[in-house]
Amino acid sequence: MLRKEIKDDNELYLYFNNKLIYKRWLNQGYSKVFDRFAYGKDTFMSITQDENGNIKHLRKIFIRGEFCDSKLDFWNKYVEDIEFSAKKGFGKNIDAFNDAITARGPGYPGDCIIEITGTEKLEKIFGKEDFDFIIRLLRDAEFVDLITEKENLD
Repeated sequence: MLRKEIKDDNELYLYFNNKLIYKRWLNQGYSKVFDRFAYGKDTFMSITQDENGNIKHLRKIFIRGEFCDSKLDFWNKYVEDIEFSAKKGFGKNIDAFNDAITARGPGYPGDCIIEITGTEKLEKIFGKEDFDFIIRLLRDAEFVDLITEKENLD
């Protein structure tokens, strides 16, 4: 059973079988998914409106670092949610990622929201310098809205 509820004229809550699966702050255009598995992979999009009133469909990419034990695990989680055609030729390393983000090479995610959790573990896997480089690339990309569990990452 699907149920939606609007509270305080600003917060939209979506429940599935009385379990909160999604929340959206209507006046800010941000949302949070609490249960990814309630959605189909191909329908998992965030719909936002830019400052000019244009509607944008943003793919949501989840990277759960707490479940990564290697760099390859991280790259596999990244490509899991990008467009199928973008996966082809992606090298699954920092250089390939740099090309994807800065030059729209293989692995380019398009307009998207990337949510990364488990950042402390990922920093250990990559090393501080390399992981900070990844975060900086994503923050600087105009087509990426980045969400991390630690907003003070440099």
